Amino acid sequence: MAMLPPDEAVRHTVEEAGWGLVDPRPVSADMAAYRDFIAGSRGRVHGRQGHLCPAEQRLVSDRAVCYLAAGRPVVTMRTGFTSYCPAGHGLFDYASRNEALAAIDAIAADYAGHSRAARELAGDCFAGERVIAQLLAETSL
Repeated sequence: MAMLPPDEAVRHTVEEAGWGLVDPRPVSADMAAYRDFIAGSRGRVHGRQGHLCPAEQRLVSDRAVCYLAAGRPVVTMRTGFTSYCPAGHGLFDYASRNEALAAIDAIAADYAGHSRAARELAGDCFAGERVIAQLLAETSL
């Protein structure tokens, strides 16, 4: 499923590819609905148009982390996050359409394994104590 209010051309392209569309307003209306949406998803594929600003060079979105924590694999644009979180199992980065499609195929070939890996990555890379410790270390310099 994709969360976006698309124009008709996008809607047609997405639905022709076998994907569904969801109105994001009810999904994001409260935390329980958002949690249930993520839990009911098979994963997240995320792209970005334009250029990253310097502050985003190592970005993993908060939504991507929510998916990982729910044990849902993530395919996201290459932003340099591999400097602190490994890609290739549960979390994939891509720079081209073919790389994104290859990541989706890899996840489909071993969904259970990538789901477990996604959940482990969430704890290993984004657990509160790790993130806060890193933040404190960076602000203490």
